[in-house]
Amino acid sequence: MTSRITVDGRFLVRDGVPWRLRGVTYGAFVPRVDGEPFPEAHRVKEDFRLIAERGLNTVRVYELPPVDVLDAADDFGLHLLVGLNFHDWRMEQQPSRAARQRIRTAGMQAIDAAVARCADRDGVIGIGVGNEMPNDVVRVHGIASVEDLLGDLIERVHDHSDLLATYVNFPTTEFLQAPGQDLVTFNVFLEDPSALGRYLRHLQVAAGPGPLVITELGLASLVHGDAEQAASIDAQLREVDDAGCAGATVFSWTDEWGFDGEQVHGWGFGITDMERRPRPALNVVERWARRSIGDVRDEWPKVSVVVCAYNEESTIEECLRSLAQCTYPHLEVIVCDDGSTDRTMEIARRFPFRILELAHGGLSRARNAGMEAASGEIVAYLDADAACHPEWPFHLALSLEHDGVVATGGPNLPVAEVGLVERAVALSPGGPLEVLTTDDRAEHVPGCNMAFRARDLEAIGGFDAVYTSAGDDVDVCWKLLDRGQEIAFAPAAQVRHHRRSRVLSYLRQQRGYGRAEKMLLGAHPGRFNRLGQARWRGVIYGGAGILPSVLRPIVYHGYQGAAPFQPIARRRSDIAGMCVSAWLPMMLPIAIVGATLGVLASTWWFALSAIAMAAVVAYGVAIAVALRPDCTEPRPVALRAVVGLLHVLQPFWRTYGRVRGVRHGTAHASTRPPWTGDRWAWLHDLERRLHASRCSVRSLSPNDTWDMQVTKGPFVAARITTAVTWGWVPHTRVDWRVRPAFWWCLAASLAAGFVATELALALASVVLVAALVNLALLRRRVHSALGEPMAGMSA
Repeated sequence: MTSRITVDGRFLVRDGVPWRLRGVTYGAFVPRVDGEPFPEAHRVKEDFRLIAERGLNTVRVYELPPVDVLDAADDFGLHLLVGLNFHDWRMEQQPSRAARQRIRTAGMQAIDAAVARCADRDGVIGIGVGNEMPNDVVRVHGIASVEDLLGDLIERVHDHSDLLATYVNFPTTEFLQAPGQDLVTFNVFLEDPSALGRYLRHLQVAAGPGPLVITELGLASLVHGDAEQAASIDAQLREVDDAGCAGATVFSWTDEWGFDGEQVHGWGFGITDMERRPRPALNVVERWARRSIGDVRDEWPKVSVVVCAYNEESTIEECLRSLAQCTYPHLEVIVCDDGSTDRTMEIARRFPFRILELAHGGLSRARNAGMEAASGEIVAYLDADAACHPEWPFHLALSLEHDGVVATGGPNLPVAEVGLVERAVALSPGGPLEVLTTDDRAEHVPGCNMAFRARDLEAIGGFDAVYTSAGDDVDVCWKLLDRGQEIAFAPAAQVRHHRRSRVLSYLRQQRGYGRAEKMLLGAHPGRFNRLGQARWRGVIYGGAGILPSVLRPIVYHGYQGAAPFQPIARRRSDIAGMCVSAWLPMMLPIAIVGATLGVLASTWWFALSAIAMAAVVAYGVAIAVALRPDCTEPRPVALRAVVGLLHVLQPFWRTYGRVRGVRHGTAHASTRPPWTGDRWAWLHDLERRLHASRCSVRSLSPNDTWDMQVTKGPFVAARITTAVTWGWVPHTRVDWRVRPAFWWCLAASLAAGFVATELALALASVVLVAALVNLALLRRRVHSALGEPMAGMSA
């Protein structure tokens, strides 16, 4: 008998055990005598017997299966992923309200029929509410309209059953989001394994916290030959495993394939022919079906997992139990107790792990003690209030295989079934999130889920002991990047991490993060803006977006919608939320200034305070309204209110921590590599020198014609462009630009003329003098940095 499949973050689970979807597609077929679009019952039963014998566990069908197909799947212990065929957007000639209503009615009826037939079948994984909607059709009917209806169809599945729901997408409409779907499913046909691997890693990031299943992949044997089909499918399936996908269904089981009631000939995508004679690809698929994550590599490096704990009696048992369930062949676990005074050590001793009892000295000291005691090639860190997935060490090790990669990390998802405040904190800004620069490269991975090559971590001296509770992971990541090394991101290296369960605990955490940022400012000044906030190339702050239905994401469609891959290029709601969150703390001094001037000068100044406070309240309300609680959320109204409140409070508490914090250390000195004609290495060295002189260096978009923009102050920027001349030496051009902040300040100064002309002239003079000082200081720093790398560089 089969059991119901459920979702655990990026993975599928059966009876509490990780389960990978290994399947084939089945159909579509020419309708049989009774009109059902499937082969005759005896043929279906024989096909399912052969599929099960080959070790496969899932069959994807494109139509609602009749009872005999469901019975055959149950008989052989197979799961079904069910697709629906109904009157959808492709059948409507003109977009209109009536057309949308016809599609909605047909979709709801199809779902009701599928739920009535499949809801009590544990072998049915879920229902696909659509499949490969053409991008031109989606754009004609409106992206938002299609997404809203997909969301309604998925909600219908959830309201009437416990089946999983998904929309089966493909690269041409990658931008299409299906709200509330349980699985992220894609049909992907890329014959080049390296290209497929890159795209799968991209989809893993785009999929967010849900599992990614590739619902179609394969190659036509009648076009490329049987041997080429087998080799290609083998390479594709290896990329699926390496990328950490939750599973795949190979297209297709047989060459028997029908469309619009007619038999299709001449493609030969089947791993068996029309008479079910096996092709070589079937043996490849069978080996894949029987392969576990441990079989992906013949040898695995030894991994030492360090768990640092300080008074973690409430969570450490869950953490250590998760590590005990890992099947990694060479796993060493070291528990570093940082002087706990509760039952932490008593609980830890129940597990067969090595324990280091330390005097209380802070998180960094405990992590360093674990590093020194570790004997593995890889040192991984897991927080005591987090629990890892059983395959966590495998995916960390896989992501460290690439050249130049010395560190890695994975996602840390919220823990299920926790209190209201912890659920709200998980949706609020300032959480321990990864900062990605590309789909598989990071600028920072959080300390609760990170791993390093032991020799490279030791080469930078481990963790700086001055960071006792936060900031040490950021400092280590930046040190490694400054050495020209890379940090990977492993989307499948999943942990479940507890957030703060009380509002005051969350605010104290954010204040501590602010203090850590102030300390990091002293060691890495070039990585912070003028407000003392970290200048990330990616995004660190999470939480809900502002008005997502109004601020539609920017989508790369290509010229006239012809791009074969159409991802979301940028989300306006995320950018708006980050900007508002960054400037929100400025509302408090504005309100204070308005109130002071209202008392000393004119009561009209109180309006300034009122506007500032109204902006703060409006931000919190906008976040609460924009938030979309999960359909299983028991208290959606309370959750919205708490999340809105935390979005308002977090920037103030974090800024307070920065103000109260103390800078630590000085910029790390960089050693200039010899000039070898490598312009990229020379630029990286220049960037490090500018950081060391406390300049801010901003990486630009691929569309800009200069290499980097340097700032030292708010008013002036230097744009540096480089080239390698015939003399085999670097040539630089520096263009000086006035920043928008100068014009805004100058305009504000002149606006003061409505109050007093003398005041306007005085303020404008101050702005001009400040800009000239800014320019002089920036010129000196830039010329100094350019002069040092140029020294001694000759052919």
